[in-house]
Amino acid sequence: MGFKKIGKKIQLAREAKGLTQSDLAEKLAITQAALSNYELGKRRLYLHQIQKLAEILDKHLNYFIDDESIDRYTGAGQDISNKKIPLSNEEIMTRICALTGEETQLLSEFLDFLEWRKNKND
Repeated sequence: MGFKKIGKKIQLAREAKGLTQSDLAEKLAITQAALSNYELGKRRLYLHQIQKLAEILDKHLNYFIDDESIDRYTGAGQDISNKKIPLSNEEIMTRICALTGEETQLLSEFLDFLEWRKNKND
């Protein structure tokens, strides 16, 4: 997914939460200008930053990183932060096998991040 699509999702989630760019930037401990660049797709976000955005904006992490329609994760505008999207192992493997080399690298980095976060909290 491109940075512009992620940025648009950030903007939509921020507005749905009733936050200004300044409000969200303060919660993220970044400048309003940096947040504006994220929303415009001019600046790269890392997974740990997207995780923090998801927590603050009460969205599932996949809302930001999946290239699927926004409605899949929002329930047509509803928050699903506490709902799980069940996937079978077969579906997961099918999706992994369809990834490009770059996408596989991103998935590997995401798995590393999850492992780090799990170990940090243990």
